[in-house]
Amino acid sequence: MPSSVNPTEAILAAEHRALQRWSAGDPEGYAETAADDVTYFDDIGAQARVEGREALLAYFSGLKGQIPVHRYEMVDPKVQLVGDVGILTFRYHASSPDGTAFPPWKATAVYRQVGRTWRLVHAHWSMVKLA
Repeated sequence: MPSSVNPTEAILAAEHRALQRWSAGDPEGYAETAADDVTYFDDIGAQARVEGREALLAYFSGLKGQIPVHRYEMVDPKVQLVGDVGILTFRYHASSPDGTAFPPWKATAVYRQVGRTWRLVHAHWSMVKLA
């Protein structure tokens, strides 16, 4: 039975839940929405593809204590739906509790609908190159 929840809203809500955990200093929480076959890249230490939920959890475990607590803003989010897949793109602006801005990031998060739940199947994070 199809969900009555708007897919765009469901994907944005899932990403916000993950980012709230991340911004609270809990990098492992970001993997909570991940599918078993998730893939992941970033500019921190996952420049080679991380494959699978368990590998992603292990990678994020190694970041524990290195992600400072911060505030974030998801800037200009866009969800493109293709069947049971949603592609979310956005810029991530973060700042310390005292308002000091962190370097900005750009992200792509691909979600797949599994039953009534949207699961992260791929994410790619990279720092915005400032001119």
